Amino acid sequence: MSSSSGTLLLVLILAALTACSAPPSTQISIVGAKLNDGTGKPVIEYSVVVVAEGKVKAAGRQQDVPVPKEGEIVGGMNSTIEALDGGTVEPGKPANLRIVGALNRTMRNGEWVK
Repeated sequence: MSSSSGTLLLVLILAALTACSAPPSTQISIVGAKLNDGTGKPVIEYSVVVVAEGKVKAAGRQQDVPVPKEGEIVGGMNSTIEALDGGTVEPGKPANLRIVGALNRTMRNGEWVK
């Protein structure tokens, strides 16, 4: 095998390994919904909830929580985010929530189920 053939083979192997590596974690940002986080705090009228790796990464008022550029962005206007099963929607907690209103979706451990 020539040197250039060996180099080409190495490049192809590295490309295949890169393609087989784990995909980046998905991140979901829900923007503009009313947030009833289940903690007893006042409802936030215009919120941002960021979910990554199955957990709430950030949750709060739009002016306080930046919307990441990467990942899925879900418009939540005219909808309300609520915790499922008596839980809470706050950083570090499992992302088990429901969006009701103009948008009706359910999330369990950071994955949309409905």
